[in-house]
Amino acid sequence: MNGSDLPTATGLRAGLADMYGSTAPQAGRLRAMHLGAVVRLTPETMLANIGSAGLVLWTFSPDIHWELLLWFAGILTVCLFALRSWRKSAGRNFSHASSRTVHKATWHAVVLSSVWAFIPVFWFPAASDSQQLVIATLLTGMIGAGGFVLNPLPLASLAYIAVFTVSALYALWGSHEGAYVGVAVLVAVYAPLVALGALTAWRKSTALILAESRSQRQEQMLSLLLADFEQNAGDALWETDDSGRLVHTSPKLCALLGLGEQQAAGAALMNVLLALQAHGVHELSLALAELKPFKELALSFDSPQGPRHLQLNGKPLHTEEGTVSGWRGVMTDVTDKVLSNQLLRQLAHTDSLTGLTNRFQLRASLGERLAARQPVALLAIDLDRFKAINDRHGHSAGDEVLRLIAQRLKQQLSNDAMVARLGGDEFAVVLTAPGDIAQASSIARRVVLLLQEPLDLTVRLLTVGGSVGLSVCHGEALSLDELMVQADIALYAAKDSGRGQCVTYTPELGAVNQRRAKLEHGLRHALHRQELQLYWQPKVDLRSWKIVGAETLMRWRHPELGWISPAEFIPIAEQSGMIAALGSWALLEACRMHSSALAGLKVSVNVSSMQLRDDSFLAVLQDALDEFQVNPSQMELELTESVFLESADHALAMLHALRKTGVKLAMDDFGTGYSSLSYLRSFPFDTLKIDRAFVIELVEKKDAEAVVHMITGLAQTLGMRTVCEGVETPEQLEAIQRAGCDEVQGYIVAKPMPLQEFVVFRETWEQRKPPALPSHRLT
Repeated sequence: MNGSDLPTATGLRAGLADMYGSTAPQAGRLRAMHLGAVVRLTPETMLANIGSAGLVLWTFSPDIHWELLLWFAGILTVCLFALRSWRKSAGRNFSHASSRTVHKATWHAVVLSSVWAFIPVFWFPAASDSQQLVIATLLTGMIGAGGFVLNPLPLASLAYIAVFTVSALYALWGSHEGAYVGVAVLVAVYAPLVALGALTAWRKSTALILAESRSQRQEQMLSLLLADFEQNAGDALWETDDSGRLVHTSPKLCALLGLGEQQAAGAALMNVLLALQAHGVHELSLALAELKPFKELALSFDSPQGPRHLQLNGKPLHTEEGTVSGWRGVMTDVTDKVLSNQLLRQLAHTDSLTGLTNRFQLRASLGERLAARQPVALLAIDLDRFKAINDRHGHSAGDEVLRLIAQRLKQQLSNDAMVARLGGDEFAVVLTAPGDIAQASSIARRVVLLLQEPLDLTVRLLTVGGSVGLSVCHGEALSLDELMVQADIALYAAKDSGRGQCVTYTPELGAVNQRRAKLEHGLRHALHRQELQLYWQPKVDLRSWKIVGAETLMRWRHPELGWISPAEFIPIAEQSGMIAALGSWALLEACRMHSSALAGLKVSVNVSSMQLRDDSFLAVLQDALDEFQVNPSQMELELTESVFLESADHALAMLHALRKTGVKLAMDDFGTGYSSLSYLRSFPFDTLKIDRAFVIELVEKKDAEAVVHMITGLAQTLGMRTVCEGVETPEQLEAIQRAGCDEVQGYIVAKPMPLQEFVVFRETWEQRKPPALPSHRLT
């Protein structure tokens, strides 16, 4: 029923038909609202009728006939009946009224007005002038008052007005006096206006009731949606008044703050947070004081269930005058997200087995200190006979040895010393305190003695021992790699001396630099002499077991020294400035091969951080793609996070420029560095290559598999693929499949090989069967 459509006759008839005939629930509720508006005024209107009837008696006194008394009794009876009905219904909340009920109200209005009609019809003609004046005035007033009071019930109002109007016109017109005839004309004119006004008032009240009903339904729907939102999401709505007290205390909000609903009701939000000793209260206080919207404001506190981390968004509420009347916002439980990030950050900074600093965090700390020309001493430690322990007692015993060694070093060295595990049985210690640096040789000898002490593995005592290489920088210009190479040279010398030794780097040990110089010289001519070549290692999709890509790996055969490892000559190329030429050659060769022998495969090329710093690299890449008409989506550049270490902003800008060419980008050695997570948010890569260090430990260590599973889940969330490199055994293959990796690369598929061998290998690949997994063999 739409009350706003009633000005026309058609709309009026439709509205009255709904009001008095519809059985729809909404019509019943509408009738109840209108009827209630009239019933609430029953005492006042009935008393007014009794008073008006008494006034008529007083006007005719003292000559009051029995007929007039009988009429008064009729008025009194009708009014008392109405009051009795009102009394019976008092206190009852009517939510629905039938058509019969409103029709009864119409008949009551007809009866009451009909009783009143006796006065103008039977007593007005014989009344005196003063009595006629009172009657005429009373009738016109009752027409207006009754029509107005009864307007929520339009038929009752029209019937009441009609009876009064007809009886009044009959009396006034029949008097044949000019003044009353004029009054009759006025009544004939204004009575329809009163009726029209009553209908208009009914229409507006109907529209208002319907609007309120719609608003209530919307509020109920909104409440249900908000309740469902708070119940099923990790968010809760919060709202405070101008004094900072909570006015919206949902169960979800109480649960987040660890309060009961009675405790939270009316409590000051700041007091609640102060009582919880929450971190971030000061920042929240400043945000509220600024009277501006804020978002992602962090709060954290300790709850009985453990640390809880919340995130607040809020905006001020304003009055019509523009003053702040309170605050409203959303409180989000980000505990799981924060704890996950903390765990990933910890995994990125620390060694998962021992809890020590990992290689990449060690390099970052050393790099910062060397860049600032600050003194530092580096101890490179390698355990002796550790492989024998693994072989004889198992990897579990080996892991326990590593943990005990890490614990012993942490306990016995100063708090200023940084102890790190570089991988396998390799450790390192960084000394930064002046006193420690001065005593570096003594500390190194003490470490050797500590390593010789027996280790209690509960079921057995083991003695491991170790060798230490020491390199000290007193603030001179020295690069990170040079310092680490010096320590490694000293360590190799210690091992060559018979193990269990400590050797400090000296210029005499720097003879290795001669080899480096020789390699650098030879590298400058390697391209011209065609000593470099590319080897290819396939990547296999774990679901289809098809070769989907290949990584290009550079190899160098020195005319005198033979095959040189990329781990040895690539750093030399980077430091000597030759990496750009080598990288450009590798990129051109990869594109050339892709356009012929490797068509259909995604080709991956390793790119050095030094290449990205060269502004011409982008042009070299585009020229290579254009020259050989390579589809950019089939070309993938593999980068390590070292690209971000010196100039993160420049690196990000270059990566975005590379992305515009259409090539794919892969983060190599993911999971071992300290900055991977932060840069993944700034720049989403297409592929994450999981470092082989995790693969090696997958089978023996459940936490390693958990880390790989976490990385694959992160990649899936960010829309990236994962490649596990360095997979060598069926057990490792099965583990990475369980962890959800997409592709595999490693010796279990094939070693890196020259192009001709790779082509033959690819052609015969479909004839090869996947390696039998341990679980399959068991079945």
